[in-house]
Parts: sequence; C-alpha cells; structure tokens
Amino acid sequence: MEKHIEEHSKEKNINSYFYLLGAIFGGLTGGFTQESFLATIIGAVIGLLFAGFFVGNLLKSREHDR
Repeated sequence: MEKHIEEHSKEKNINSYFYLLGAIFGGLTGGFTQESFLATIIGAVIGLLFAGFFVGNLLKSREHDR
C-alpha cells in the first residue's frame, strides 16, 4: 500500500505551468499594448482566464499526450 502512495505522488501536474505562462504572457501583452501598469494586471487576469479555459476544456481530453 505504501508503494502505491509513493507512485501516485510522483505524477507530474503540468497544469500550473499553463496558468503561469498565461499570467506572464497576458501581463506582457497588456503592458506592451497599453503601456500602463493597470493594463498589465488586467492582461494577467485575462491570461489566467484563457489558461483556465485551455486546461479545463481542451487539455482534459488529452491524457495520453502528457
């Protein structure tokens, strides 16, 4: 039983990388297009929303590719 728990904990969870990339590039896009700090924050939030959509709807059906 202990071996089973160890194997489960070694699984990679790559979803956090998509959220991180969405926030970073969304913030960069918002900051560069509007040239303000508020646009950077709004862009990061929109990037997180797009990443959530990607992970929730598009990525969950492709378990075999990861």
